[in-house]
Amino acid sequence: MKSRRSDSDYCGNGNYKVTSSNEDVVTATIDNDQIQVTGLKAGDANVTITDWARMSTNVKVIVDQLVDLVLKVSSTVMYPNEDKTIEVYTGNGGYSITVDNPSIAKAAINDKGQIQIESLAPGTATFTVKDRRDKTTELIVKVKKRMVVDNSENIPYLVIGTPATIKILDGNGGYTCTAGGSATYLKCSMSEDGTEVIIEGLKRYRYNNKVTIADQDGEKIEVTITAIDDPYLENPSYRYMLAGSYSYQSLSTSKVGEIMHSADFNLSQLLVKSSTTSSASGYAVQFTGDLGVGSKTNATLYKVTRNAVDKNVGYPIEDCRIDKVEDGWYWVSFLEPGYTVRSYFITKE
Repeated sequence: MKSRRSDSDYCGNGNYKVTSSNEDVVTATIDNDQIQVTGLKAGDANVTITDWARMSTNVKVIVDQLVDLVLKVSSTVMYPNEDKTIEVYTGNGGYSITVDNPSIAKAAINDKGQIQIESLAPGTATFTVKDRRDKTTELIVKVKKRMVVDNSENIPYLVIGTPATIKILDGNGGYTCTAGGSATYLKCSMSEDGTEVIIEGLKRYRYNNKVTIADQDGEKIEVTITAIDDPYLENPSYRYMLAGSYSYQSLSTSKVGEIMHSADFNLSQLLVKSSTTSSASGYAVQFTGDLGVGSKTNATLYKVTRNAVDKNVGYPIEDCRIDKVEDGWYWVSFLEPGYTVRSYFITKE
């Protein structure tokens, strides 16, 4: 960048000399009493003019480089009643700002090029920023609603035939839902009026995947579905859902059961296992009380290892009860530490 300016509007004793305090920014020469000042880059320097009598004067020269007006971002997204700061990346100072839609957002800009934006209502506002050299640029501010639903908590246990419904209370319209994982196990759909998400379990599985609810402006809410299960008290089969020594409640099936009761000791044990072979594995619950429907005391969960109940390690359980007895089948459920969904197994002699 070079710019030159000549000046002869001075008086003195002749035989002049001229110097610059910073020749990287400004150079100065004199010819026939004409001073020529050349700006090399943005900055400032003092130009000193001296005559033969050593009389001198100083002129401060500021070199201003013309640059394009550029913001650090050209667009931003906000929610209503938020504040945000956007900064000028390059510009020539002396900034001003106007907006085409003041009902959506308003803004002010300071001498440092900091734009303070306040969002007001959903919509899009275009701000025009101008500097003192008449350079302009635009900032687009989109204000959108947050999506709000009546329940965004994860679903740890979804029963086949009993859909979960999530109602959309607020958002930007155009709602959709997408189920992660395989469509064999889970289905999600929108209600006819487009304001409710219906989540349906299709097949028993530890699903552990997400349903994503989205609107037309990209707002999203994710809900994790952990387990999909058959109705507990219907269609009996050798099946269970429990944690035991594992870090999650496993859904699985078995093939064999055992039912035992000692009237002398008032002690009962129900068992479910994978087979009758020597390598069979499974679980057993032992408690004080008979085999009738109702709550049981002093209940403990054990593992079946190598076709035998391992009484060396017991797993504490609470609120154990037999929920149903029908045609030789027993439904037993209980709470394991750290879980809110009841563990269970269904078995038969």
